[in-house]
Amino acid sequence: MEGPRPQQQQPASGEPSRRKVIYNASIDLVVENLTESIEKLDTLVKDHRGLVAQSDVNSNPHFPRSGTWRVRIPVDGFADFLKQVAKIGEALKDKVDSQDITEKYFDYQVRIDNKKVQVERLQKIIKEQTGKISDLLEAERELGRVTTELEELKGAVKLWDNQVALTTVDIVMSERRQYVPPESPTFASSVSRTFHGSAENLLAFLQTAALVAVALVPWSPFIALAIGGLWLLFRRPARQLTPASQAGKTAS
Repeated sequence: MEGPRPQQQQPASGEPSRRKVIYNASIDLVVENLTESIEKLDTLVKDHRGLVAQSDVNSNPHFPRSGTWRVRIPVDGFADFLKQVAKIGEALKDKVDSQDITEKYFDYQVRIDNKKVQVERLQKIIKEQTGKISDLLEAERELGRVTTELEELKGAVKLWDNQVALTTVDIVMSERRQYVPPESPTFASSVSRTFHGSAENLLAFLQTAALVAVALVPWSPFIALAIGGLWLLFRRPARQLTPASQAGKTAS
């Protein structure tokens, strides 16, 4: 399951390599003890001058514990880091991919240089403008557009520089055995948890009911009118039948 590893290029004539490659990797491990494995991972990250960008550990009683990490590692230690991480447990997946952005990267650099020249020219035109106000406004609008494009290009190059310098490694570790808490819950603690859980649910219900009541306050006049209309509608037939029924009684 070994994927392509980054090859360190030797600079020519003492100049840094112009090649720009983004490396990403993902590795899934089954480990015997998650706590010890996390400590080993932290040590490896520090030894390789990396950083943990994101982590999430799940510990549910009677289920295998698991965790996910996103780690950023300098490119010169990328291959060795993956090799050492694979030794923490049993590797179920070990994937490496790369993206060569050299052509696009230096194309953006050329575009940045061109935009800088345009900005300088427009700034000079605006500074020396002695003609119509409309021409000045048009030059200022064009300067704003070119400046925005320049900042977008510079932002893209800055992001690429970060991705090239620091590789991204996604790690998933799952514990082989089921997780048993250090202290099993007693009957008293279970009762306490149940009571507090029920109390929290009751509080949430009361809060929701209060919010509904507050939301209905502006509508109360319309609700009252609707209820009054329904009440009159259902009482009217009874009032109409009352005189007829009395007349029948009189005739009899």
